[in-house]
Amino acid sequence: VLLRVGVQGREVSEAERKPVHLVFLVDTSGSMQSPDKIGLVRQSLHMLVNQLKDGDTVGLATYAGHVSEVLAPTGLSHRAAIHDAIERLSARGGTAMSDGMETAYKMAYKTLKPGHVNRVIVLSDGDANIGASSHGDILKRIGHYTLEGVTLSTIGFGMGNYKDTTMEQLANKGNGNYYYIDS
Repeated sequence: VLLRVGVQGREVSEAERKPVHLVFLVDTSGSMQSPDKIGLVRQSLHMLVNQLKDGDTVGLATYAGHVSEVLAPTGLSHRAAIHDAIERLSARGGTAMSDGMETAYKMAYKTLKPGHVNRVIVLSDGDANIGASSHGDILKRIGHYTLEGVTLSTIGFGMGNYKDTTMEQLANKGNGNYYYIDS
C-alpha cells in the first residue's frame, strides 16, 4: 500500500503579509567561485529583493577569510543601493562561517520588531573551515538567537563539495527553512 500526502500552509495575501527584516549572509569563500554558486546567489538575491515591499528591510554581510558588513539593514526605498551591493559580491579566501553568523545576527537585532518576520538567511555551499567551524560549535550559538526572535534559514548552492547536512542542521536549529537552488 502506498499513501501520498500533500500539505500546504495557508496562503497569505500581499496585504496580510507582515513586514520582513532580512539579513543575507553570503559565503564569499573560494569554494563559491563558480557560476552555479556566487553567480546564482547574485541572481537569486536580485529576484528576491524585487519581490519585497515598502516597510521591509535588507542587510547584507559576507564571510570568507574575514567577515564584512556590506550593507547595513536598509529600507526598500533604497532598492538601487541594495541591488548595487548584491552586484559587487565576489568569491575568494577561506570560510569563517561562525564569525559571519555572529555578524549577521548582530545586524538582524538592529531591525528586530516583535510581530514582524526577523530572519537571517545564509547562502552557501555549507563549507566552514576557519574559526569555530564544527557543526556542534555553530549549532550551539544559534539556539539562543532563535529564542530572541530571529530565525535562520539556509539556501544551498553548487555541486561538488556541497555540505547539505550542515545547511539543513543550521536551518533546523534556527527554526527556519532549508532550500537548495540549482538553477
